[in-house]
Amino acid sequence: MGNMKNAPLIYTIGMIQFPRVPQLERFIDKFLDLVRAEYPLDDQSVLQTFNANINPDGIKMDSPQQTKMWQFASDDRKWGIILSDQVFCLHTASYHDFLGFSQRFRQGIGILKKIPGIDISWIRSIGLRYINLVVPKEGLKVQDYLQPWVLPEGPPDVPLTPIEGICAVRYETEYGELRLQTLQNPPFVLPPELNSPFVRKNGWLKDKPENAYAVIDIDHLALYHALLKFEGDNVIDTLVHLREISRKVFDSIGTKKAKKIWEK
Repeated sequence: MGNMKNAPLIYTIGMIQFPRVPQLERFIDKFLDLVRAEYPLDDQSVLQTFNANINPDGIKMDSPQQTKMWQFASDDRKWGIILSDQVFCLHTASYHDFLGFSQRFRQGIGILKKIPGIDISWIRSIGLRYINLVVPKEGLKVQDYLQPWVLPEGPPDVPLTPIEGICAVRYETEYGELRLQTLQNPPFVLPPELNSPFVRKNGWLKDKPENAYAVIDIDHLALYHALLKFEGDNVIDTLVHLREISRKVFDSIGTKKAKKIWEK
């Protein structure tokens, strides 16, 4: 992911979720006033969201809901803060290293807490998600870049060429739950739920490669059944732990050939 000269990382988003803030619109102008030196461009969108509940009968999708969201982007649109009545996110297509990302994240949540009357004291969850686009060089295949265990499997004794496939696994970790998806030749480069108006406004969407490729989606979430106190150190410490495991997963999926290419 980050720290590699030619890393396949194309999109990163960090998130905290908190109990709903009633009438968040009251605080938007104050938040913009505090962040506009760094994030002067503001955008607004109404997104349709779905909540999924898991029960003995399987996954049930609730009725769609309209959620109003705001983005505060840097002047070059390389970084953006997303805010809704239950979520704070920092996203970028220009991730270099975790230190820089975590510093921006800490700055953003620090400003959020400073707003008089907003009273966000508790956190429901903290998440960190990395999207990697693996496009083989000429003469190489996706299988030259990724370990066999991370690719969709086919019949061992039948010569088949995959057109499209997905390998998705949820893992329990020390800090929460990690979802690893490998999407082979999907019809999109970013997962649909990340293809937001803000991402499009920032110019971060990449064209679908002409030849075979893969998208590696590493999504690590810490979910708190007993709410976590909203403090900067708590949030950043958790992001550090989520990132450490996510990075180990990423390092384990690439072949030696891929790592040489990504590190050049």
